[in-house]
Amino acid sequence: MQSGSVPTLTRPSGEPAAGGGAVLVVVGGLPGSGKTTLLRRLLAGGVPGVTGVDSEQVAARLRGAGVRVPYRLLRPLVHGWHRWRALRIIAGPAPVVVLTDPWTSAPWRAAVLRTARRAGRSVRLVLLDASPELAERGQAARGRAVPARRMRRHTARWARLRSAALGRDGLRGVDSAVVVDRQQAARLSPAEVLGRGQPRGCGQGTS
Repeated sequence: MQSGSVPTLTRPSGEPAAGGGAVLVVVGGLPGSGKTTLLRRLLAGGVPGVTGVDSEQVAARLRGAGVRVPYRLLRPLVHGWHRWRALRIIAGPAPVVVLTDPWTSAPWRAAVLRTARRAGRSVRLVLLDASPELAERGQAARGRAVPARRMRRHTARWARLRSAALGRDGLRGVDSAVVVDRQQAARLSPAEVLGRGQPRGCGQGTS
């Protein structure tokens, strides 16, 4: 399921997202699709006012504290802490928050979008369209594999999410969205990730 030239979608009204205000950018994709890599590259670019939120930050903090247990046992703690931290930061004063998340859980999406709206943030979605096989190779490279049953659930939900993002009506609660494959993601500039420039190789469209 790889995309070639894929459209950028705006909210149904066709109006641009609010400019100059607080922003939430969600980088979504299957586990192992390259979300953390994209966030690290964005933060390395030194864009002012950007706060990154990634579950790997929580895992690294636990490792730094000397926690040495298999990740499969830590996963519930990491995910719970990460989600609590994400909502707190989204609700806070950071001008731009970039959250990495599979974005395949509908209740979690609703919680994030509700928090963003209450904080007055516009919402941009960057979907990394990696096939399950590519994502599993990414998991192997980072040394942390998602259990097969959980990965199948992610994959099924991801297919529905991708179809909705590319559909006529787009995704509810999102001001703008772009779907890119891994090669396109590697070429995105910080401005393009943040919605300040049209991603190269992607066609423009409105609902």
